[in-house]
Amino acid sequence: MNEGLLILIVTPLVIAGLWMVGRRRKQDDTQRTASAAHLAEMVRGAEVANSGFFRSLELVQKNLETLIARAENAEQRLRSLMLHPGIEKREQYTAAALLLAEGHDVERVSSMLGLPDAQVHLIRELQQVSAKDKRPGRGKKSEEGVIKEAVRQSRIAAPREKAAARPILLVDVLKNAAAGESLTAETLARFRGETA
Repeated sequence: MNEGLLILIVTPLVIAGLWMVGRRRKQDDTQRTASAAHLAEMVRGAEVANSGFFRSLELVQKNLETLIARAENAEQRLRSLMLHPGIEKREQYTAAALLLAEGHDVERVSSMLGLPDAQVHLIRELQQVSAKDKRPGRGKKSEEGVIKEAVRQSRIAAPREKAAARPILLVDVLKNAAAGESLTAETLARFRGETA
């Protein structure tokens, strides 16, 4: 009987122990699944944040590349302006002086060369002032000074012209007009860019 009583007492205790262990396993399993779900949710959130971060980095990189391209374009424009300051304008003024000397109308010259009317009028006035200066009535001494200056300048300019054909400038046209020279074939060839 002792054995039967011992079995009767031990059996409910073993059953109660097994039931407690099973219950604890179920609680651990539910906690594990809950923590696994929580962990999976955290991983998804981190992936979303990570992909958003990389997208924003890509946008920043594209913006920086655009800014760099703009800066390079601005730098190229600045270099071209620094290397060739006003060459096109000088050529336009020279052409305007030549066309006005040939007798073209101010408005027509302005529209042909894309210069403002006021600038073409100024060139016309400069030509008229230089034409007034070349009229007779000036003293002989001043004419001799002008001749000496022209000879001195031609001596200085002659070696330069031999080395390379110099572009015709508005100053040259005005000097020629003041000296009473008309447009020569050589002047027109230099204006057109032809070299001898």
